[in-house]
Amino acid sequence: MTATTQSSLAVQVMAAVRRAVMAGQMEPGRLYSVQQLASVMNVSRSPVREGLLRLGEAGLIRFHRNRGFEIVEVSPTDVAQILAVRTAMEVPAARRAAGLAQPPDLERVRAQWEAMHAAARAQDLEATAGADEGLHLVLLELAGNEQAARLVERLRATTSFLGVVTATTLRPVGELAGEHDALVQAVLGQDGDAAGEAMREHLASTAERQIGQALRARGTPEQDVPDLAGRIWREASAGY
Repeated sequence: MTATTQSSLAVQVMAAVRRAVMAGQMEPGRLYSVQQLASVMNVSRSPVREGLLRLGEAGLIRFHRNRGFEIVEVSPTDVAQILAVRTAMEVPAARRAAGLAQPPDLERVRAQWEAMHAAARAQDLEATAGADEGLHLVLLELAGNEQAARLVERLRATTSFLGVVTATTLRPVGELAGEHDALVQAVLGQDGDAAGEAMREHLASTAERQIGQALRARGTPEQDVPDLAGRIWREASAGY
């Protein structure tokens, strides 16, 4: 884990912790110290503390007074509830964005979509995931609700660890980009109903994958994962 000069040190700390969890270098339930992380990254403790505080706000780490911090394991139910909240906000937002978008707005949507596919062709998972997040945030902004955009950004951070694992282990990265095609085409065609339905299907697919990954992390037998993930999602999303 090393720091670069491309972004703020606090943001780099957050990214470094995320990569370390993905690589198995940091594990849920184990205690780590701010000084330990600062030494590994060769930075001062101040940006490390700031980055960790942001991760704490997203529910990804838990602090223990005078003992350090630990990575928080996100439960299958947590994942389901987070995606249900996102469904409640992002489905009507996609519908509204498609109806309100002007030509320059549609170009922003297209640019994120094309960037996602370009990153997928290069097999760059991090860039693909970044364009994915950017596309969702653009749609929320076009819907005119800044509070929803901020909330979704925090919710996405909480499940981001699982999202990267799911993308790398369960499907080609190109599928992550392709799953957005129907949504983007509906928005570009300014078909609000189709955009809302495409967003709903996309989030449901994402939910079942990430719930499944959370179940696997807890040792659930593989043969039980699909049915259990589907049931957890249906219970959490009923009525949304």
